[in-house]
Amino acid sequence: MTTSITHKHNPFLTHIKTLFSSQCFYHKFVEVGPKPRTRNNKDSIVEPEKWKKMDSRSLGITRTMIPSSPYTLLKILRTKGFEAYLVGGCVRDLILNRIPKDFDVITTADLHQVKKQFHRCVIIGRRFPICKVSIKGSDIEVSSFKTLAKHSEDKERFLQSQMPKGFDKSDLRLWKNSMHRDFTVNSLFFDPLNFKIYDYNNAMKDLLDLKLRTLVPAHLSFTEDCARILRGLRIAARLGLSFSKDIEAAIHKQAPSLLNLATSRIMMEIDYMLSYGAAESSLRLLHRFRILEILLPFQAAYISRQTTEYGESPMMLMKLLSHLDKIVSCDQPSACRLWIGLLAFHQALIEEPQHPYVVLTFASVLYHQSWEDGLEFARKSGQRIVNFEPETLDPSTFISVNEVARKVDNLAKKVIDSSNMLVDTDGLHQTMLKYPDFPCSGLVFIPKNSAQSAAQLFHVLIQKGKSYNEGRSSFEINHQLLGKGDTSETRFALGKIILNTLGCGIDEGNDNHPASSLSPFELNYQQSKSHSPKKPKLNPKSSISKNQNAATEIKIEDIEVVVSKQLVEVLDASSCLEMEDCAMEKPEEVSAPQSPTQKSNNVKKQELLSYLMAHKGKVSIIRKSYE
Repeated sequence: MTTSITHKHNPFLTHIKTLFSSQCFYHKFVEVGPKPRTRNNKDSIVEPEKWKKMDSRSLGITRTMIPSSPYTLLKILRTKGFEAYLVGGCVRDLILNRIPKDFDVITTADLHQVKKQFHRCVIIGRRFPICKVSIKGSDIEVSSFKTLAKHSEDKERFLQSQMPKGFDKSDLRLWKNSMHRDFTVNSLFFDPLNFKIYDYNNAMKDLLDLKLRTLVPAHLSFTEDCARILRGLRIAARLGLSFSKDIEAAIHKQAPSLLNLATSRIMMEIDYMLSYGAAESSLRLLHRFRILEILLPFQAAYISRQTTEYGESPMMLMKLLSHLDKIVSCDQPSACRLWIGLLAFHQALIEEPQHPYVVLTFASVLYHQSWEDGLEFARKSGQRIVNFEPETLDPSTFISVNEVARKVDNLAKKVIDSSNMLVDTDGLHQTMLKYPDFPCSGLVFIPKNSAQSAAQLFHVLIQKGKSYNEGRSSFEINHQLLGKGDTSETRFALGKIILNTLGCGIDEGNDNHPASSLSPFELNYQQSKSHSPKKPKLNPKSSISKNQNAATEIKIEDIEVVVSKQLVEVLDASSCLEMEDCAMEKPEEVSAPQSPTQKSNNVKKQELLSYLMAHKGKVSIIRKSYE
């Protein structure tokens, strides 16, 4: 039995499967070495006859897919007489036609020899020391075959039992190093200078089968480094891989060992999960294996409660993460303050649910980076917003503009408080009082400076409020700035994610500012701003006045009253205005002398307004066509 998650179809993977299904073509690009003599061990998992050397060009990997920085580094080491290869996840991603997050190199030179070859090189790490080489504007991590961590006696004994005989030193060196890797799919070596890919552990087959497998028994691998549990979940979430019983059992049994892991390591792994395009699937896997309740107990309790009380209904947290995944990727990640801000925002809504128009305005102001523009967009988009339980309140409740402004300010303060709760153990226990039946590990791994950085995103809604009017020159995400954690760009991304979650249709294809590419909401907003900068004065004899006086039927309980379209717009619930605000605004628009009929209508309007004020929440507006 295996555990898997839904993954996107990879056409390139289908292409590779087709190639491997043809034995004739398979032998054209796979070289299989001479059969070596293996140890007489019926439990041996090593099958040297299956060791493969593949031509990378036959897999669609070309020279142009390798950036100049790692390629130059490899050439320098080769010219000095050392063997050097690309290794790990970058090889896996190149085979899957994905853009690697980074490129790692391994060489036969020791770390001090590597340091002598490059001016900008430092040796870092204690347990797993490596060289960090800065070359051509990039940092490349270089490890050495001669440097191995001090592994457990059990693993060394296991490796000795698996050691094959009859292969040359180069193959044995590569094989032994591959056995120290975390998963088979990360054990591939690539020599781009000679177009060779080396597979000693059936990694290609595991990629084709979408399976994640450890090189040694999973419990030994996770005992050696429990961070591999998080890394395995991250890889599976990103690539849609399944787990075997071996890995499943080891994760369930050894998950508590994560409490002994350095918080900086946990933060690094969680950041890789949430900032690189696999946030939703990662959180689902963390929850499935009950690791989320160790790392983020509040979010784990929320998911469990939602599943129990609301069944299959959409969860706002998962929707937020889903829309986060749509704007970030491995080659265009965000800084951690984006996902920290999202978690704090959602936690604030759980602790104090808000009117949906408050949430809409909050997000719209962040997106437009202007209170006036954000409020105008919220007015025009309000009718289609999605409501979530328990995060949002009953949308039919009337709320004035002043009340919206006050509540947006309060929500921003609440989000800032939630940001602080993410880094405080006492605060974490306090927030978990909302879910008394759920466990709380007390683990806090988010650095204080990162949480404070996320909190700063929302200070502008408190400090400036209605005077906030920076505006946006472009409605396209600048991924370079987002990756650096730029405040303005991160605010914009936050607003975009929340608006998409609320169903406002601000997707990537409609970010450009020209009218031809705007969403219907933005187009309507832009046209209203460009064509109606001020409220026009009406001429009662004009066709416009006649159109505005088109009859509309308003039914209040059993009473029917005929009023003008202008009044319906005043009463429209989507504008989120109280009746007294509207009654003060509308008469200012009429400057021409009024006819007896108009005066009579105005009297009826005032009578109706008085009635409506006494029957809030019971109004049903039935519109007719005004065309």
